[in-house]
Amino acid sequence: MEGNRGISLEDHLKLWNHSAIRVLDIRRSRIGPEEKRASFRMPASGFLLIHQGCADIYIDERRHSVRGAYACHAGKGSLLDIVQVREAVQYDLIFYKAAPAPPQRKELAAILKKNNPFQSSYGFVPGYPLVLYAKSEQMLGLWQAPSALDRFHVRALFHQLVYEMLRQVHEQGGTDVYRPDLVARAVRYLKDHYAEPLGLQELAIVLEAGPRQLQRQFKKRHRVGPMEYLIGIRMDQAQAMLTGTQATLREIAEATGYSDSYYFSRAFKKHYGISPLQCRRSCRISASSLSRNPIGEAAKLPYSDVDSANHYQYPSGGEWQVIKRTKSMLAVSLILSLALILGACSGGNGGARSNTNEGASPTSTASPTSTASSTAAPSPAQAEQAGYPVTIKHLKDDIVLEQKPERIAVLDTKFVDQLIALQEQPAGSVTAAGSSEDFPEYLANQLADVKVLGTRDEPNLEAIVAMDPDLIIITGFQEKIYDSVSKIAPTIVLDFDEDWKDTLVTFGKIVGKEQAAADVLKAYQEKVSSLKEKLQAKMNGESIALLRPRDGGIRVHTPDHRTGAILYGDLGLIAPKAVTEVDDTAYQIALEALPGVGADHYFLLTDDMFKEEAEEYQKTETWQSLEPVKHNRIYNVDTTLWIAYYGPIAINMIVDQVGETLLGDH
Repeated sequence: MEGNRGISLEDHLKLWNHSAIRVLDIRRSRIGPEEKRASFRMPASGFLLIHQGCADIYIDERRHSVRGAYACHAGKGSLLDIVQVREAVQYDLIFYKAAPAPPQRKELAAILKKNNPFQSSYGFVPGYPLVLYAKSEQMLGLWQAPSALDRFHVRALFHQLVYEMLRQVHEQGGTDVYRPDLVARAVRYLKDHYAEPLGLQELAIVLEAGPRQLQRQFKKRHRVGPMEYLIGIRMDQAQAMLTGTQATLREIAEATGYSDSYYFSRAFKKHYGISPLQCRRSCRISASSLSRNPIGEAAKLPYSDVDSANHYQYPSGGEWQVIKRTKSMLAVSLILSLALILGACSGGNGGARSNTNEGASPTSTASPTSTASSTAAPSPAQAEQAGYPVTIKHLKDDIVLEQKPERIAVLDTKFVDQLIALQEQPAGSVTAAGSSEDFPEYLANQLADVKVLGTRDEPNLEAIVAMDPDLIIITGFQEKIYDSVSKIAPTIVLDFDEDWKDTLVTFGKIVGKEQAAADVLKAYQEKVSSLKEKLQAKMNGESIALLRPRDGGIRVHTPDHRTGAILYGDLGLIAPKAVTEVDDTAYQIALEALPGVGADHYFLLTDDMFKEEAEEYQKTETWQSLEPVKHNRIYNVDTTLWIAYYGPIAINMIVDQVGETLLGDH
């Protein structure tokens, strides 16, 4: 739920007094213990008056415990659940519509935006329940009469009911008012209506919100927009149907909101890395191989059995992502199935997958041809192979590579950069948050047939199995999946925050190109040494700060941050005093505190995820009042390049951009 605050009687009365009110409907109903629950979405704002009974009431997932008389208010679109009915509940629902009468004063508009009484939800135990019951009883009787005069009387009684509600709340010292949680309501609506044609505009209309407002708030919490989130729900449902039913692709496509089965198949493959038919076939292989093992049935659980209130929440310590339990279940089956298949034919892999000294030797019996050419200079491939076996030290047990791995899966985008810098490439990689592209644009023309393996925060285990790697490289950030991926192939775990130079040395050992790694590092050092002298002469002591608008504030990166280390360490730029005093890699400030950073120049990190937020900040008086803004010293740079792609090529591009920008060549 969004933040709560006590009812401001004065604010509420101002809006009630200056709004046109129309009663839409009055209903009386009853639910007994045998009915278990009543659940519906509020078609309009309204009051729920419970006269007797014992149950739990949820308004947008906020619980109200009811024992006897109780009064609630909920806004239009709120989801109302009456559950755990222990004694029969008798209640009245009074729906209304309120529209602030023109002309609206700025004061009223501000109150409406911050504390809209017609959309707020709250509940309390009335001190005088019989008074509320009498008003409701009288209104219900008049509402059932056809007379226009009676309906007019209902309107007058409604104002009296609102007065009595506010009076009793005020006498009790107030209660908590909960602003409707737009994002939570959107999630619930998407989960309930995923099979229907639905766009951002339609969703915003249903929730009575602006499309941009909805998109911004949704991305802020879930790191993806509502439509991307909807795709995740649809794909989860589709996967459950593929693995648990015999429905055709067309039937599954239609059941998950796609009118075109071809488009559905493309969307499924993009999401999971395998086609719908491959998914179904893999599950059947798994089920037949493990038919006596209950794990083999895990993927067949219907979606409703694994759904929960937290099913689509992202981990609090990480970036955005949608958690897919059904996908994990299928992954377990696929991994175990693959292990059985590989175990049956492992004798012919020549030790390419081994992480120990066991298995076949990489050295074969020499043929006459190889003997005759033994005195010739070794080929590049032979030179690389000469360095094996090699031991790689990492965060888990040391791993021994008997020969050069040919199909490497990397679960961090910066590793793609590391490999390309050594004129290698992965067979599969995860994508980066904050970018609409699968892989770094600056590397696109150097990548060929690289499989998408999900995202860094949620790798797609099925896609990893399908690409059949002989080595997987992850970071300590993904340690929780180590046990799963290490069953697929030998796995190396590198420090997420390790200096890119040290990582490059490790990659040089992995692919047999230690000298190439050394050459890259030498060239970089020569570049930054030369540029550092030029920058110090040009900047003349002026300071630089690195800003990233996100999550409702502005993140300021310090010299301890890995990109800050390039600016302030490698290039010798000066950080503002306020930035150097923070003992962390970054810290968050409000927009109003930005002038306190006190830099002469700012590099502004922006990306697709927080683009709108950054643009809004730049329109404010606070932003426009900054001296660097007035003197055109704000430099926009790409967040994904500067933060996510932490490899030699990206680092060199950052260094080049800094030089071009600050030396006057931009």
